[in-house]
Amino acid sequence: MGTQLAFVTLLLVSSAQSLSSPLGDPVSAIQGLVSRNLGPQYVGLFEYDVISDQAGSDVFEIDSDSKQNKPVLRGNNGVSLASALNFYLKYSCNCSISWGRDGTGNQLNLPHPLPLPNTKLRMVSPVKYRYYQNVCTVSYSMVWWDFARWQQEIDWMALNGLNLILSFTGQEYVWRQLYSSLGITETELQQYFSGAAFLAWQRMGNIKGWGSPLDNEWIDSQAQLQKQILNSTRQFGMINVLPGFSGHVPDAIVRIYPNASLIKSAAWGNFNSTYTEVYLLQPTDPIFATLGRAFYNFLIVEFGTDHVYNCDTYNEMDPSSSDPTFLANTNGAIYEAMAAVDQDAIFLMQAWLFHSGFWTNDRIKAFLSGVPDASMLILDLNSEQEPLWQSTDSYFGKPFIWCLLHNYGGTRGIYGNLTTIAVEPLLALHASGSTMVGVGMTPEAIEHNPVVYDLMGEMSWRQDPVNVTAWVSQYAVRRYGSYSPSAQTSWLLLLQGAYAYQWSWSIKSVVDRAPDFVMELDLNFNSTSIAQAFAGLVQASIRHEVSPEVGPYHYDLVDIGRQTMVNLFYDLQTMFTLAYLKYGQGKLNSSDEILALSTAMIDLLIDLDSLLGSDTNFLLGHWIADARATAPVPSLADNLEFNARNQITMWGPNENIEDYAGKEWSGQVKDYYGGRWSLFTLSVWEAVSSGRTFDQSAYEEARFIFEQAWSSTVHPYPTEPQGDTVAIALGVYQKYFRSAAYIQERYVEEVGMDVVGNSLYGGPSQPWTRDLGQIAFLCDMNPTCVGFNSAGILKNSTQPLSSVPATTLYLKKT
Repeated sequence: MGTQLAFVTLLLVSSAQSLSSPLGDPVSAIQGLVSRNLGPQYVGLFEYDVISDQAGSDVFEIDSDSKQNKPVLRGNNGVSLASALNFYLKYSCNCSISWGRDGTGNQLNLPHPLPLPNTKLRMVSPVKYRYYQNVCTVSYSMVWWDFARWQQEIDWMALNGLNLILSFTGQEYVWRQLYSSLGITETELQQYFSGAAFLAWQRMGNIKGWGSPLDNEWIDSQAQLQKQILNSTRQFGMINVLPGFSGHVPDAIVRIYPNASLIKSAAWGNFNSTYTEVYLLQPTDPIFATLGRAFYNFLIVEFGTDHVYNCDTYNEMDPSSSDPTFLANTNGAIYEAMAAVDQDAIFLMQAWLFHSGFWTNDRIKAFLSGVPDASMLILDLNSEQEPLWQSTDSYFGKPFIWCLLHNYGGTRGIYGNLTTIAVEPLLALHASGSTMVGVGMTPEAIEHNPVVYDLMGEMSWRQDPVNVTAWVSQYAVRRYGSYSPSAQTSWLLLLQGAYAYQWSWSIKSVVDRAPDFVMELDLNFNSTSIAQAFAGLVQASIRHEVSPEVGPYHYDLVDIGRQTMVNLFYDLQTMFTLAYLKYGQGKLNSSDEILALSTAMIDLLIDLDSLLGSDTNFLLGHWIADARATAPVPSLADNLEFNARNQITMWGPNENIEDYAGKEWSGQVKDYYGGRWSLFTLSVWEAVSSGRTFDQSAYEEARFIFEQAWSSTVHPYPTEPQGDTVAIALGVYQKYFRSAAYIQERYVEEVGMDVVGNSLYGGPSQPWTRDLGQIAFLCDMNPTCVGFNSAGILKNSTQPLSSVPATTLYLKKT
């Protein structure tokens, strides 16, 4: 067996060394993109010229040919030409192309004839690399994609200037070749490979076997899909980052190499040893070099190479020794396995591991020293919040890429600091001693907060910071295809609130967390501005400022409405908790308050599900149907549906990483989250109405049974939107925002007066929202609320009434 493996390696080395990234056909690539996105009739309406780069930097130009009366797009490769098209669409046509199923994220109401630019625009990228994807993205967002969806994404990558692409699809085909050549059996491989939805973490050595089996026909189909992906990206001139050999191996390796230097990785994600404690072959063991060379040969023969390989041996785990020589030799051996097969190999590594307390600067420096500076690229994975390049002296001389991480697990939320994106990459690039060579987008999941990625794409071309206020104002115009005063106000509110705010775990809404009493969120997050932004978008339709047919307007109406509703749900849940605490303190002798609030909470989730169900981008049905559609034969579809359901709910057999990848999608909100909240609130109400203490353990046991059942169910959900988005959004607005006329009719207004103290929340606490229309709704939902003041504080008593200038008190009419 050893002789056979050595023969294969030697046989393929010369072939591997002769391969290089195809130059592609830039003009064919951009013409195909135009045809797919604008329509075949537009292909001939542009001129396309391939020009030279500028001293090694990518460049594009937008110009006009007055004789032919055509816009001219120029670029040094397909990505540059696509970037020229994107800037032309944005700034000459007020159009945009963004994420959205079946093109619903695009606003392409193109002028006729196409306008000619007044002056030539020439843009030179300030960085060599514009990187895309996190190692988790392929599992959280892309796992069920067919090639049509991949082509849409590749077009989006090109339009946004991305030229260094993580290309991880189909690699199990290569791993199967490697391990089969060693004599590892099919049964042993199935115990190692995870299910389709969990491959990202199996590849990094965090888990094994969970969600399996991984069918051979599925593996084969993914390998063919990868070849289609690579063919398309290489046409644009993109550099594909292929997987590297990190040393994580099946348990059966012990049988093949009983004397190998193997250690078991620490348990990960609360999984037991059945699904974690994966073997790591120490990179310093000579067997690592043998297997590594074989892997790269199999990989390159199958997929070719662009000479960049990603390897993360210690993702969320620590090395077995802190000795500097060991660390340097370990990283050096990982690189040397690549270079032995591809002498031009570049080792690309995520710096996520360095956030662990294990990694002091001395250890980081030692680890990185094992690889030549010119042969390594570091992804500073979370530069916008936790940059490591500053504290490590630019990774001690290694080239690094400034990255926007932004999202974890695909969790929904309206957030992202646009000012940081507009300024910080350029500051990092020009910092003294900086070794920055690129910018990157590294979210764990995509298809959310499109404004964040639109701006980040532009910053890969801009030499100077943008005026974010002016940029957002233009963004609203091109996203909706017209100038809307109401939409402008909404987007400025979002810029000043949600889009001045970075990610934190407190952003994750309570709707998609396991129900409980204490569900703390960050009260600095501006709930009021989001609610008022939603109101402004509704007004844009009422006032006919925006066409109701525009897909991006529908998306934003649903997404910002969704955030508004989940924020309001938190206020209802807080009042529910306070009501139970009062009951426990003997201050509540009736279950009326708990019943009323429980009813309001579940009613809100039903309305939220209806709003989500009106837009194709928020349907659980797509996630499940797409998973089943990847099954090469129908008998495999049920397991793929289980993978799809489990990842977005329990994430493991025992709520291991529960709700980390939760999605606020229609179907999931009503049936799964609504089911859990109904179970919780009903259990509490039954305890209170019978004078008992709530049994937390019994509830958690019942919730676990419910979660398991839902995760294992085989059941389709709608894949077509239901209802009129604008009409449903208007209904939500009218129901959850009490109008001024309603407040005047139902409440007595006491100007300059207040009830000092006696907050329904207790002490100085107040609801998350400060919008008086929402405050009135909350007061209506709580039988113990007697009114509220203009600061948004709910009241549970009308006494003592005091004179308080600049405050208005609103008391319920009796």
